[in-house]
Amino acid sequence: MIEDWIVAACCAVAVVIVIAIAFLKLRSAERRMHESTHKLRVYTDLLNAITELNLAGGDPYKMDIAKKNLALTLNRLNLVGSGGVLRSTNDLLDFLNEHKDKEYDTLRLHNILNTLVIEARRDLNPSHARKVEEAQVRYRFFAPPKTR
Repeated sequence: MIEDWIVAACCAVAVVIVIAIAFLKLRSAERRMHESTHKLRVYTDLLNAITELNLAGGDPYKMDIAKKNLALTLNRLNLVGSGGVLRSTNDLLDFLNEHKDKEYDTLRLHNILNTLVIEARRDLNPSHARKVEEAQVRYRFFAPPKTR
């Protein structure tokens, strides 16, 4: 009779442990999903800010707004971005600072942006990013005609 109680108690403890482990794994997956959603939003905001900067052209008002938007996005990116994304962003900022109000190499800019997108994809979904990289996809970005 005591043996039955011991077996029942052991089973109850085992069930509680299994439920606790399942709960912890579920919470961990939920946290990762929330982080990925937030990173996706920040990475999208970064690309949108770069596009706004590109579209501002010679309009000083639009350029000021675009720079402010980029600065605010960079602040959030510095908190959540992966190492690869941060390196690519630094390369992009270095490139933009080198070519302020000067002619620039559009191909080099697009290469930097492609690297940025690849790093963001690797951070968000590595297995899908690997498949896209194997397909050797080149991402395209809008570049308005250069005005002098």
